[in-house]
Amino acid sequence: MTDSPPQASSDPGRWIRAALVIFPLGTVLLGIASFGIWQWKKNREEDRSFKYALALKREIALGGIEKHTNLLREVLKQSDVLQAVPGYLQSTMGEENMGYTVRRDRFQAAGAECSNIDAELAGKQMPYDVIMVLVPYGAGEESSALALATMLSIAHELTGQPMLRTLRFATLPRVPGAVEKMAERLRAEGDRVKFLHVLGAMPERLEESWGLKALGTAIETPALPSSAMDAVTFAKALRDKVLAQTGQP
Repeated sequence: MTDSPPQASSDPGRWIRAALVIFPLGTVLLGIASFGIWQWKKNREEDRSFKYALALKREIALGGIEKHTNLLREVLKQSDVLQAVPGYLQSTMGEENMGYTVRRDRFQAAGAECSNIDAELAGKQMPYDVIMVLVPYGAGEESSALALATMLSIAHELTGQPMLRTLRFATLPRVPGAVEKMAERLRAEGDRVKFLHVLGAMPERLEESWGLKALGTAIETPALPSSAMDAVTFAKALRDKVLAQTGQP
């Protein structure tokens, strides 16, 4: 009596078990590969953006501060100042001029459209830790023109520079609801303001509305320069301070 040759197993459970091992492994490998490609493209796009922004940077200089101060004096006198100032900032700091992506957060106050403006250099390692340079402004305020010009000069020199923490340049009009509107943005994005430099008088209820005491935020409200020449020295000192606070990769 001869033995029958062994038959190939037709156990369906064997194939099911193999599929359970092979297919999830392939899915994981595909996911890893896809993430790697996405990250590579993202990094390459960021490198392009930084190189473009670096080509637009300008050192802090008297001529630049004087130019912005003179223009902003006229803008702050316009009847539509609540639209004119954000428009000027959005155009000046935008991708074509300084390389920033400018955010304009619109809201209504006393029947008029108002806007908070901000632009930032996002932190590479601690993006939710924010160092903020804030300029509150009011219609016709002479000091606001120089404060805004000082902020713009710092932003122009630092454009494209990598940071460990986020450096944000922000402005808000002295109207009801502006502080609360910016607080909503901070909470929605999970941002923690670590250092706040206010160029001008501190807006009412800002500390309370933003929860700065609970965060342990260090707040500075330095005396503003009285002339464009003094603003150059002031801007350079503030630039060095925020660079130390953000940290460099």
